[in-house]
Amino acid sequence: MARFFRLVKNEYIKVFKKLSTKIMIVLIIICALGLSGIALFAKHNMESNNYSSYDATGDYQQTIDWLKNTNGDPNEIAMWQYLIDNDIDSDDWRYDVLSAVFANGTGDMSGIKKYLDDNDWRGFCQYRLDNDILTEGEKWEYQYRLDKDISFDKSNEKKNDLIMTVANAKNTIATMGDAKSDGQNSRAKLEDNIKLALYQLDNDKLDNTANQMTLFETNEPEQITFWTVFLTSTSLVTVVALLAIVIAGGIVSSEFSQGTVKFLLINPVKRWKILMSKYFTVITVGYIMLCILFVVMIPITGLMLGFDGFSTPYIYVSGGEVKEMPTLLYAAEQYLMKSVEMVVMSTLAFAISSLVRSTALAIGVSVFTMCIGSTVTQLLGQLGQDWARFLVFANTDLASISKGYSIFAQHSVTFAVGVLIAHMVVFLLTAWDGFTKRSV
Repeated sequence: MARFFRLVKNEYIKVFKKLSTKIMIVLIIICALGLSGIALFAKHNMESNNYSSYDATGDYQQTIDWLKNTNGDPNEIAMWQYLIDNDIDSDDWRYDVLSAVFANGTGDMSGIKKYLDDNDWRGFCQYRLDNDILTEGEKWEYQYRLDKDISFDKSNEKKNDLIMTVANAKNTIATMGDAKSDGQNSRAKLEDNIKLALYQLDNDKLDNTANQMTLFETNEPEQITFWTVFLTSTSLVTVVALLAIVIAGGIVSSEFSQGTVKFLLINPVKRWKILMSKYFTVITVGYIMLCILFVVMIPITGLMLGFDGFSTPYIYVSGGEVKEMPTLLYAAEQYLMKSVEMVVMSTLAFAISSLVRSTALAIGVSVFTMCIGSTVTQLLGQLGQDWARFLVFANTDLASISKGYSIFAQHSVTFAVGVLIAHMVVFLLTAWDGFTKRSV
């Protein structure tokens, strides 16, 4: 074992002595700076393009005119006129509740007008519970607000969003009857959403990075936060994978092309140990670069976008129970899942490098395969070719598979790991056969 680690140490010296490796590390830091810089630019651009709120009275009047011309519901016309007369804009809780009431087609202001005039949300909730025909979600919502003293006010916006999540889920479940699913909604998923939202409400943990959008999904400046950028940085793992392929593609082939393999083989060490020391170096150097990306992203993102919300937990449902974990730990898990592609493609490049003398060929074939692999797999999946699930590229994105986003039905993480292990064994056996039997 000591001899093996001496071989590894020797490989580390050779890898980190190269200028190309130093350039790779600098490139990783540049990518981290670039992503954070793009996020900061996007945030400032959104802020500069934001317009102040406008007077909605004109829009209300247009709606009234249209309803009158089309013989619309007089009650709905009265609602819009009430909004105009009382100067109520879309930020007022009364706008939201009136919209909800009339959305059900049973709108009538006669009973609730008193509570709207008095700005009495409690009286409004109790009146609707006592007098109106309500959905399951509405019944729960109004009673919950009264029990927990949560008004409709915009200051409770996060609580309101969570309450609506529960109410909408309850409504959907009520319409499903005995069915286990309704389109894309499954009863189990809806029940998990209810558990999660209630956990956040009852424990006053209104922020949850499980709902965090990526940088490419944001359209408001306040949506771009530390975690927006940091969780988006998992996409940069692909860059690290490409750099690892470069190292793997040349670590064996360059020894033969330069003739330095002779100096390795004169040592009283079996060839397979030499090969494994090189493979161990490839994988560990790849993870070293991954750690560099993970570590530098923290201060760079924080300095550019601030550390607000850094302590926000990642809250999720697993096995029917609500759990939470530090978001930094969750991000580390996502990095590790994304690194699977790096390991697999580095192993492929390593196998090709053990068979040929050309470093460029080993790197080129591996990079090309990595670039088109997922596209070909997606195409085969869309064409109904279920056998494509056995291709290595259909199983490298464990993060998506674990969330049920695979293009193949009933595609589990266990199956994906099994397929990856099978391919890795083939790659390593190919590398072993090519290296141990190759003439110098």
